[in-house]
Amino acid sequence: MLTIAAAGALLLACRTSSISKEVISKEVTGTEVTSKEASSKAVTGKAASGTEVTGKEADPGEGHAAKARDVLLGRRAPAVELQLLDGGRVRLEDLFGQRPVYLEFWNTWCVPCREQMPHLEAAHRTYGDRIAVFAVNLGMNEPVETVREFRAAHALTVPIAVDGDGSLAERYHVSVTPQHVLIDRAGIVRYVGHGATPELDRALEALLREDTAPADPQPATAPAADEPLSLTLLDGSAFTLAAYAGRPVALTFVKASCDTYLAKSRPAMAADCAAHTRQVESLRRAHPDVVWVTIAHPVWTDAATLERYRQRLATSAPIGIDEKSAWFHRFRIRAVPTTILLNERGAEVERVSGPGDDLPRALARLP
Repeated sequence: MLTIAAAGALLLACRTSSISKEVISKEVTGTEVTSKEASSKAVTGKAASGTEVTGKEADPGEGHAAKARDVLLGRRAPAVELQLLDGGRVRLEDLFGQRPVYLEFWNTWCVPCREQMPHLEAAHRTYGDRIAVFAVNLGMNEPVETVREFRAAHALTVPIAVDGDGSLAERYHVSVTPQHVLIDRAGIVRYVGHGATPELDRALEALLREDTAPADPQPATAPAADEPLSLTLLDGSAFTLAAYAGRPVALTFVKASCDTYLAKSRPAMAADCAAHTRQVESLRRAHPDVVWVTIAHPVWTDAATLERYRQRLATSAPIGIDEKSAWFHRFRIRAVPTTILLNERGAEVERVSGPGDDLPRALARLP
């Protein structure tokens, strides 16, 4: 059984290497929460039985995980294919019926992910011969070489997969990082959560005891990218490309907290986020003939996050959360910020990432 001592020893080794001993776990409500404070908070989780476990103060990450939990729990797991960091491929449907599966979705620049990675490594070393454990990197602003360097720096042995096109985030409704998903031997999702908690450890143990599936489990949710794209904007209205057929459109893809959350760990990326947003706001006012819409990545994002983003960067462009990651997947967005320009026929003319300095030149290419 995975012990607190085993995970704690690995955590100590991780924190005393390249990770700062004093880190910020996440900005969620405008206040910063230190890793020590976050680890002392009780969490809310839900196991295979559907019963809720609530502490005195719920971890806000579990609130975000609840969005994925509500969609995935008790259903057949999406039978995706994992592209491993070293080039191999694993089809989950080949594992279903053979072994349970543990997926943890993460990024190297996500502080809670780095703090919880020793727990995942410990789980792999403890259960790896009985549970297929994978660290699934979301690949957002994440060169593959950066992931390899992280693996080497922390001597990780857990298999690492990379979501190269955003399809895994879409199918598993990733709404927080890290996001833990446990799938039983029959291919049914039994647990979805955010924290490396006792509830997660108990759910891992339960995977090894469960031998039967529900009589009639619900099917996996269909890929949202197979449906017509629709974005619910902050004001409650719906945006679709079809509604603006015949007009040029600018789609700006952002992470609504990247200008603040990454200010210390990735200052260049944080500066690009702010500069790109301001560039879009200026050009939007100068080009009212173009339809401008901002699409926010769903991880750690809610309406309050969007409001703070708009106020902080003084932008009034229509904005909405890509709740299913369908827009990010459809347009193959692997870095934020990125603006894609579509002509009046809906064809992509150009895409601009980084600080947005090339946006004026790109706009000139629109008819």
